[in-house]
Amino acid sequence: MVSRTVERFGGFFIASIAAALTIWNWDLALHKGYFYLKVSIIGPSFFVLGLGLILFPGYQQERIARGEDITNLKGLELLTPRWWAILVISLGLGLGNWLIMLSR
Repeated sequence: MVSRTVERFGGFFIASIAAALTIWNWDLALHKGYFYLKVSIIGPSFFVLGLGLILFPGYQQERIARGEDITNLKGLELLTPRWWAILVISLGLGLGNWLIMLSR
């Protein structure tokens, strides 16, 4: 199992790279007149996921801490309600950023 410090460091790394990509893409849009579609969605989405890793324990660790058996759970079945909310917020922010960039 991954330690909480490693999880937080990973979250910081993900959030930092995602923030840099988002800022770079906005700079392109404002100064060059074009932007990258995938980066406009992925950047903000991964920023929120990185913040989630910094602030909260991972979904697997959350389930294990509650004493749940996760041996038969796979993929999205592992997500807890908190991580479903983080996922929805991250995707919403990514799509919102894309729509704002399109309207420019």
